Amino acid sequence: MGKLTSLLKASITDGMQIFQLGKRNKNGKKAGPGLPILLASIVCLATFGYANMLLDSLAPAGAGFVVLTLFVLITSILTLIEGIYKSGSLLFNCKDDNLMFSLPIKKSTVLFVRVFKFYLFEVVYNAVILVPTMVAYAMRVEVDWTFYLSSFLAVVLLPVVPVVISCLIGGLISGFSARFKMKNIIQIALTMIFALGVVLVAGSLDKIIANIAENATSINDLITKIYYPAGAYVGMVTEFNVVNMLIFILINVALFVVMMVILGQVYFRINSRVKAIKAHSHKTEYLVKRRSITSAIVSKELKRFISSPVFVINAAFGLVLFLFGCVMLSANFEGLISFMGNYGLSDIPNFGEILTQNAPAVLFGMVIMASMMSSITSSMISLEGKAFNILKTIPVKPLTIIMGKVLTAVLVMLPFILAGDIIMFMNFQFGWLQIVLILLASFIIPVVAELVGIVANLKYPKMNAESDAEVVKQSASSLVATFLGLGVTGLSGLLIVNMLSNGLSMDLMLGGGVMFFVLICGGLIFYIHKVGTRQFRDIEA
Repeated sequence: MGKLTSLLKASITDGMQIFQLGKRNKNGKKAGPGLPILLASIVCLATFGYANMLLDSLAPAGAGFVVLTLFVLITSILTLIEGIYKSGSLLFNCKDDNLMFSLPIKKSTVLFVRVFKFYLFEVVYNAVILVPTMVAYAMRVEVDWTFYLSSFLAVVLLPVVPVVISCLIGGLISGFSARFKMKNIIQIALTMIFALGVVLVAGSLDKIIANIAENATSINDLITKIYYPAGAYVGMVTEFNVVNMLIFILINVALFVVMMVILGQVYFRINSRVKAIKAHSHKTEYLVKRRSITSAIVSKELKRFISSPVFVINAAFGLVLFLFGCVMLSANFEGLISFMGNYGLSDIPNFGEILTQNAPAVLFGMVIMASMMSSITSSMISLEGKAFNILKTIPVKPLTIIMGKVLTAVLVMLPFILAGDIIMFMNFQFGWLQIVLILLASFIIPVVAELVGIVANLKYPKMNAESDAEVVKQSASSLVATFLGLGVTGLSGLLIVNMLSNGLSMDLMLGGGVMFFVLICGGLIFYIHKVGTRQFRDIEA
């Protein structure tokens, strides 16, 4: 028990460095001003605001508990989508495998520590959404002590079901893909299919459960019939019962135990397959190709990118959705309008006609969203790990290395974005100037997005991560890049709508947008040249 406690403490302490305030690095400088706490506070305030908006109409009617149901379901779906492509990298082929398996502890203990750490992070992320919702409910609806007890149990236990499903799917994907020579590509493809499937199912939920909806008296009844955890929590809030509470606890604990037993039977066989390297003795000749410095850096970064499934999936998921959206707009426009009706958008008069007439602005906004939400460079420095000290010693200027990483990320993004552009050009009416401006934007905006990512990673490097998933999903730099991307996307959307509604021509709007991102690009390059290169030299792995 003592070994388990020590291992849990060491693992969790290392993983929670993202939340430490004022921690000093080896140079004696503060590593960061608690920016993750600030970003989490922003999400909490936004969630609190949305919950209050819904409660304004539901609480007076005595249906405030529906808000709790909706937010529990949304949080669980987000956890499941994130967990499907994160669990494989957090559990298998971790960087500290050799150390962990050489310690005098049971291998099942190592598995438990990794799963528990994954679960604990999901509890923290769930709490950012659930706690503000619960606070808003308690402020608008009269509650007693049982509400606080039920809510505490919900924050702790609601992530269990998504984590269990994520771990089992992650194990299946890793085990299946490890049987193939190109295991990483197989794992990436399977995970993308699962994640896209969850998104599509979530978007088409009304059709799938239409027969249940006929017998449901409300949205709350509908969700609680489908998703037991949401129903159990809301049931405890509205009509507390000790027996139901104990059943809720036992079911979640039992699910976690069953998952651990199942994973324990196959975990180490899968992990050994993932790490397996097949030797090819007949290859005795080695060719050395001479390349330019930039092409060598790009080649190295591409190999590192492809070798990490969680890195690829995190970067490519938004790009795949962008391409999928372009295809749907072009091939099944009426079906997409019907799909948007699930969210009330098609209720806008002549919504389909407005969308068609403003196709250039729609595509411009989609390019911004796909680029800003697919930051690759926000993890590239951190993923170097201990090898970063070697990288610093090579006779190449830091600016060249930094821009090589940016170029690699842009080269990954461009095929998706340009393919989506071409599909939209072929199916909607675009003027020649609009085509030129959108193509320019498709080159410039990804550069801006990746410059933002590399600036964030230089400012908040995480050089001691145990797995790629910690860097990609649980580092300060990835959080900063994500929230900055959300901010830029939201602000750009508001500006686009505002300019067009005030009579500004489409050409001027696109031209102004391109010039804005060109200026931002120039400013970021200047910043990296003056500050980023110094930060690069100061990083110690």
